[in-house]
Amino acid sequence: MNRKGGRGHRRTTRGGEARAVVALVLGLGARAEAQMAKQGTYTGRCGWSAMGKTFAIEKDHMVFVGECSGMVFNDAGRGFMHGTSWVCPGMNDLLHGLSTAAQGSCVATDKDGDNAFVTWKGHKATEPNKGGGECQWAGGTGKYTGLTGNKTYDAVFVVPPTSGYSRLKGAWRVP
Repeated sequence: MNRKGGRGHRRTTRGGEARAVVALVLGLGARAEAQMAKQGTYTGRCGWSAMGKTFAIEKDHMVFVGECSGMVFNDAGRGFMHGTSWVCPGMNDLLHGLSTAAQGSCVATDKDGDNAFVTWKGHKATEPNKGGGECQWAGGTGKYTGLTGNKTYDAVFVVPPTSGYSRLKGAWRVP
């Protein structure tokens, strides 16, 4: 074996070993990130838009039926529900711009394709274009199987009733 070929062969082997070590370290990091704690609390925010149909019931009284969709970001910048995509079918009964009754369900999907399920019910609003309510975690798939807990939300309608943002706060647990 000539000197040039011998060194080239060693470099290739060392380069391959280095790549294998880097891949192993990165792979272990990804597995550690994929592991989720069994319970916790969180705060976050969500921007959303809505599509559906608004029915005029009488003067200053309308009912919206449709779906809201958006993204949730955990205030910690990582962790539970951070970067999840949400779709929430539901309804909102509005009288003089105030939400009098709202309810629905949501499906949250994370980057791994796992889903978390939520049911929600709004409180009667005291200000136009604002609302809030309570949610219950109702299980899920993958890492969210058996998910329970609750959360509250405060919502502001930026362009009523089709877009807005919400602040979230809650607790969760998986078996």
